Amino acid sequence: MKENKSYKIADYQIRSNDHYALTKYRIQMGWLPTRGNLRVLNAGCGSGEMNIFLCQNNSWSVDAVDMDPAALEMSEDLKAKYGLDNLNIWHSDIESLPDEKDKYDIIVFNDVLEHVEDDILVLKKLTDLLKPNGIMVISVPALQWLYGYHDEKLGHFKRYNKQNLSRKLKHFLKVEKSRYFAAVLIPIVLFYSCYKRKAYPIADLGKKSFMSRFITKTLQFLLSIESVIAFPLGTSILVLATKP
Repeated sequence: MKENKSYKIADYQIRSNDHYALTKYRIQMGWLPTRGNLRVLNAGCGSGEMNIFLCQNNSWSVDAVDMDPAALEMSEDLKAKYGLDNLNIWHSDIESLPDEKDKYDIIVFNDVLEHVEDDILVLKKLTDLLKPNGIMVISVPALQWLYGYHDEKLGHFKRYNKQNLSRKLKHFLKVEKSRYFAAVLIPIVLFYSCYKRKAYPIADLGKKSFMSRFITKTLQFLLSIESVIAFPLGTSILVLATKP
């Protein structure tokens, strides 16, 4: 599935102020251990916001990889801005990552699997990079009936549900937690991406009018509720899995 580069870069550029993405990352961080001296891989780091969360534990050694030069440039900018000395960033696709003897304690794999036609092959590769009893956290877009303009522009092959994603993961990993997230955004996805077939009105929400501030604060509040209460549907699926 061919992606639209300019659309993808625009999507990266809103991530630092995207309450949906940042709330999702906070949920995942709450699932991870807090002990020190862990080796972490952010596979498909994108514009790098999750790197900031992962590097907050200064004793963790964090590797971040992506195959998009624009994403890597943004990740490098954030690394410099926040002084992330325990972060290493390099250019690679998942399949080309070296199978080192020193494997990872944690692998973060956010919003990448939907870009891959052979998702089983990529999951096997990442599992091989994980230590026994290691942890993998994953997010993917949810519900195929929400597939629309946004997915096409980002080059998504598919969206998932909890059942078919768990079936794929169980080939290699033990699923410990699985939940939907961002049910509040389903009407927005249906209206803009599926029905109107246009980009989400992020620029409008960035305006300083009373209405845009009200909508932003409301979405932020509803997403904060979903950070502690899992709804039966959502626009994303979050998974915590371990390697037996």
